[in-house]
Amino acid sequence: MEKNGNGREDGDICGIKAVNHGKKRLWLAAFLGLLCLQVLLLIYYGNRKAGFHEDEYYSYYSTNRTAGLFEPDREWEDRELFRNEFVVLPGEGFRYRQVSLVQSWDVHPPFFYFILHTACSLFPGVFSKWLGIGVNIIAFCINFLLLSWLSYMVTKKNKWLTFAVMAVYGYNAVIISGVMFIRMYEWLTVFVMLCACLHVRAVMKRDMGWKKFLLPLMAANYFGFLTQYYYIIFLVFMAAGFGLWMLWKERNLKKCIAYGTACGCSLMLAVVSYPACLSHIFRGYRGTGAASEFLNAENTAGRLGFFGGLVNEYLFSGGLWFWMLLIAVLACAVILKRRKTGDRKTICSPYAEMTPYVLLLTASCGYFFTVSKTALLLYETSNRYQLPIYGVLLLLVMTAVYGLWNRLLDVWGGNWKKGKERIRRIGSIFLILFFFIGDIYELAAGKVIFLYEEDRLNVEYARENQHVPVIVLYNDATPYHVWWCAQELMQYDRIYFASQGNPEKIEDEIICGSRKVIVYAADYDTQEESLRMIQESNPALKMHRLVGQKGLWSVYEFE
Repeated sequence: MEKNGNGREDGDICGIKAVNHGKKRLWLAAFLGLLCLQVLLLIYYGNRKAGFHEDEYYSYYSTNRTAGLFEPDREWEDRELFRNEFVVLPGEGFRYRQVSLVQSWDVHPPFFYFILHTACSLFPGVFSKWLGIGVNIIAFCINFLLLSWLSYMVTKKNKWLTFAVMAVYGYNAVIISGVMFIRMYEWLTVFVMLCACLHVRAVMKRDMGWKKFLLPLMAANYFGFLTQYYYIIFLVFMAAGFGLWMLWKERNLKKCIAYGTACGCSLMLAVVSYPACLSHIFRGYRGTGAASEFLNAENTAGRLGFFGGLVNEYLFSGGLWFWMLLIAVLACAVILKRRKTGDRKTICSPYAEMTPYVLLLTASCGYFFTVSKTALLLYETSNRYQLPIYGVLLLLVMTAVYGLWNRLLDVWGGNWKKGKERIRRIGSIFLILFFFIGDIYELAAGKVIFLYEEDRLNVEYARENQHVPVIVLYNDATPYHVWWCAQELMQYDRIYFASQGNPEKIEDEIICGSRKVIVYAADYDTQEESLRMIQESNPALKMHRLVGQKGLWSVYEFE
């Protein structure tokens, strides 16, 4: 064989290229297989989902409404009229202007609702959990690719560690819960991840040009802002860290101005596209409430403890403090040895690039602090607000543990290379297994939320009694709580609405002449009086029993 200019035989070079190409294809197949397995797991949990959170009902209603839900007093409403407010009717598909208008009446931007409305428009007349779960699975797949890219860059092209991060991420119960929750947070995660990837790439490639950085960043800012206003929080902290890095490292004021201009223009364009955002942020009940909570210093410890507890319990399976302690111990050991030897390499080198790592840490901590100060405290369901940074937090912790462990062996291992490499591999495998075991424990413990499997019995009961007259006793102060029972009410032929604030007897012939009546009664002070009123309206109904409960509603069967 002929030798090339470097003294290598051409056949050897071709062989090396073939081996490298084969390894690359093998890794791609491994990542694709992992993604497919995780999607199948999402479908499994989607199949288990039997009910809806009240906000999920609102997602369908505000996306597809026709005339609006109104709760009359002492009047019947056909099932179709009630159900039609949650589906796209034939001929009413792809009405994006209407979707935007409805959202302007509330406190949210419209992009997620555009996506959900598109899915519903493709299946007119269909009310299904799979339409919402489907669009979230698409978002999950995008997040998988973005987090893989982010991890690959931060770990300096460490495919094994990137694969481990994605395995732990996709099998985590709280990440699966985010896909099961039919709201905008899974899609907010897409744009937060994209924002992080673009900034990290710009730092590592030293590429801050318009084509590969500023224009894609403008698109991420525009759609991220129009998906959820929390996107601004992540962008602000990311931009602050990135701006300081540009001034310190690049020392190029022109690039800083171009970066600031791109971010400002993209956000201004979003405001122009959706002017209602200004009233949502500065005058809406959520905007003013969030500002009030943020400025209240007394709630800081309690709120950080609440959301920190959620991260610890749901993302790290109760082991967050163990990992923090381990990171601190490893870092101290590395620093101690470096001082003795005069080693000037970065603490985690060569397994993590520190500048992108610090940038992600700054943005994530800033987002966590600000959201913790402003978000609603809703027990385990408040995980949704921090969901966009959960993948980044996993990456940061796993990279820190993995990198410090390997760095510790480098600075303390001396010349015993063979034994050190064996310990390195064994230790790394055990560290990653501990993370993965936490995922398995969470899944086995039933930590996936937003499934509402208990609603299955309620829906089956309603379906079995679909021809029985049903009365909905709603409270005048919160009539919209009727939505919380929407899936069950869609099973009945007709629905009779009655206000609990009206003490007069029901005179409807069907109700008064029926031998069996089902009552959905709002759990308020007047509930008992309203139940007695029903028995007085129809003396043939001698007794009633509780057959189900859901949220602030109780279901009674009168016979």
